[in-house]
Amino acid sequence: MTEIKLPVLWSRSGLNDDAFVDVEAIEEITKHDAVIVPLKLWPEMNTERLRTSNIRIGVRVEAGEPLDVLLVDLDHIDLLVLDFPAFNDGRSFSKAARLRSHYGFGGEIRAAGIVRIDQVTAMLRAGFDSLQISDSLTLKRLQDGELYDTGVYYQPAAGGVAAPEQANERFTWRRRQTV
Repeated sequence: MTEIKLPVLWSRSGLNDDAFVDVEAIEEITKHDAVIVPLKLWPEMNTERLRTSNIRIGVRVEAGEPLDVLLVDLDHIDLLVLDFPAFNDGRSFSKAARLRSHYGFGGEIRAAGIVRIDQVTAMLRAGFDSLQISDSLTLKRLQDGELYDTGVYYQPAAGGVAAPEQANERFTWRRRQTV
């Protein structure tokens, strides 16, 4: 079997090719069809020029960076990459959930950084569409279909993995009683 070079891009449909290229300078943007720029470059970008171009734009947001500067332009962003600098840092979970529920972001949300198998179902429920996997054990378990979800939650979210959300229940944030 051919060994897969990490990191890889994973979604519910399996492994995917990544059309986006990381760039660190505005001058590099026009050399590609799809780019990911760091959030610090966003205020410098001429969004009107980018809106009329065919370049797909992604923005990389570090865990400690606020989303405020992006909110007025969410309709012009194809991808948001939210960073997980450590396994126990959940700030990007909150950002993904807010982007979906409060701001109506319809583009792709990608998790990057420290992404482990134990977090995958919670990431999908929070609104992530794709995960950048750098851990070989996580990749193996995803490829083997070892992705489990209880289907019962304390809080509402974007969508479960193995069970439908509790949308028809009166209080979606309460755990269902088990018999």
